[in-house]
Amino acid sequence: MSPIYGDMHGLPPAILTTGTRDLLLSNTVRVHRKLREAGVEASLQVFEGMAHAQYYRDASAPESRQAFEEIARFFDAHLGK
Repeated sequence: MSPIYGDMHGLPPAILTTGTRDLLLSNTVRVHRKLREAGVEASLQVFEGMAHAQYYRDASAPESRQAFEEIARFFDAHLGK
């Protein structure tokens, strides 16, 4: 199963985070595009040299801080502060 084959209409805003060394990079880009085509507000952040969910595993990396700051801004904007 893959979300790429699902109906994206009516989904809430989404943020997708990936890296250039993520095996799922292409699928993440495809899901982002499909969300946008369905009229869903979607943000995509891609970090150079990062593997799948690497931003989550190494909280001391500058990319991790950037990823979490961006995710926090996204939630603040869509859920209210």
